[in-house]
Amino acid sequence: MKTRRLASHPAVTVTLLTVFIVAIDLGRRILATNDEARFALLAQDMLSRSAWLFPRLNDVGYHTKPLLQAWLIALSSLPVGHVTQFTAVLPSALAGVGTVLVVYAIGQSMFGTEAGRFAALVVLTTQGWFLHARLPMPDMLLTFAISASLAAFWRVVARRPGPNWVAFYALVGLAFWTKGAAGLIPLVAALVYAMVTRRRRGWRELHLPTGIAIVAALVAPWWIMQELSSGAAVRAVVADDYAAWYVPRALTLALLAGPVQNVVGILFPWALVGPIVIWQAARRLRRDGIEREAIEVLLVWSAVAVACVAISEQQRLRYYLPLVPSAALLVGWWSTTTATREPGRPSVPWRMYALAAGAIALATAVAFRIRPSWMLVGDSALPTSALEIAVMGMGLVLMVGALGYGLRRDVLPRAFHVAWLGSALWVVGWYHWELERRNAAYDYPRVQAEAVRLLPEAPVVAAWGVSELPFTFYFDRKIVSVETDEALRRAMAQRPQSSAVLTRDALAQVEDRDRLRVWPLDPLNADSIVLVTYFPHAPPAPTRP
Repeated sequence: MKTRRLASHPAVTVTLLTVFIVAIDLGRRILATNDEARFALLAQDMLSRSAWLFPRLNDVGYHTKPLLQAWLIALSSLPVGHVTQFTAVLPSALAGVGTVLVVYAIGQSMFGTEAGRFAALVVLTTQGWFLHARLPMPDMLLTFAISASLAAFWRVVARRPGPNWVAFYALVGLAFWTKGAAGLIPLVAALVYAMVTRRRRGWRELHLPTGIAIVAALVAPWWIMQELSSGAAVRAVVADDYAAWYVPRALTLALLAGPVQNVVGILFPWALVGPIVIWQAARRLRRDGIEREAIEVLLVWSAVAVACVAISEQQRLRYYLPLVPSAALLVGWWSTTTATREPGRPSVPWRMYALAAGAIALATAVAFRIRPSWMLVGDSALPTSALEIAVMGMGLVLMVGALGYGLRRDVLPRAFHVAWLGSALWVVGWYHWELERRNAAYDYPRVQAEAVRLLPEAPVVAAWGVSELPFTFYFDRKIVSVETDEALRRAMAQRPQSSAVLTRDALAQVEDRDRLRVWPLDPLNADSIVLVTYFPHAPPAPTRP
């Protein structure tokens, strides 16, 4: 009887469902870019050389980001002795599960059990969570730490018992250790909230001077470690990676369009209800009570999460991942409260939807104008088959239809589960087929096997025109990136009888091509690539079987 009651508990149900969904296609994604392979390689260096404090990336000291993600990958890989595609993404998957459970707990505390459950389900079927819980980058771990800091901050605002402000600042420090300066976003959100609400008691409860001292004490060890390793490298990180890389140089149309496109992308398909959720949340601010305080916290938190990234010169979809928890909590609240509408109030803010649709269309047009190659199969999430279009279309129709029915009939809480099934159908189908296309386009393991078959005695040591870190991961040796003919010859001269992987465009820039032996390889991300060696007396190039 106790087991049956435990199994029916909402938290247990959410946990089991989350574990099931995060296990879908987990570990199958090829590490296709330098960003995806970076922390896996750092973890591998930790295991190979026991360099837990000062790992090297392709024999170069790494100083750009804190090492928490790499440490966790290395610990996950200890049982098998080396980093694999699966062990590389295991920390992100666990952080994804943790994020969902934290969102459930926050929603339950703010609005009740049903709202918490709905918010957790929304997180599960956002494009951002589903993708990044399967990537070995630190963004999912950062999102978990920021979500946990939101939980502690809410307890401070709601005046719950306990040293919640200490937990808040401690979690801000943890967030810093996941991805550096981006982990300080909760601190900015707390300050903005205190200024917006103008509550003196809120300022006192933040214990700001002591809190900043706690954060400083927690982040200082990383800076000290880097200074001991290479002071010049630390200063370069501050100047180049934390400042020049992100500070906008000019106000361009692309800079304005990027945030809109990325916010919609990271929250899709639940971005479809974004305008109505914001509209109803703004109306609810006219009332007093604990619900208003919760909505204020979530709106400010969401706005700060977007603003801190939107002002950056560099726009990436993953930078907006910390927006998912607070946005999901607002959707969870909306799904449980819209059944009680005020007389004469329209159910849908059509003007907001028209403005949002126009902004999304403009952002898409600008993105396509700037980077037309985004339509390529190997680099796109667009469907490419009738079955894929049918399944994803069915998912969106089911989701939108259920939400529309729930709004019209004032039964949205009951219609929510049908809408969620539609969103799950869409996001699972989207990811699965996108994964198949991406793995086929970026098949580094296939290229590695082909290179070994063609030249077993000539190891690949350089790459020109393609990402070198995925080659390093799958070839299990250092592969250097070269961009000139001189650099190519220098890299290959360091190891006699070596080879390199080049694109056809890079091959055309080699001056003494008559000294090269060239073997064609299968395309990599639609680029024609070749395997080359400077063997002066090489045997004839073997033919493919």
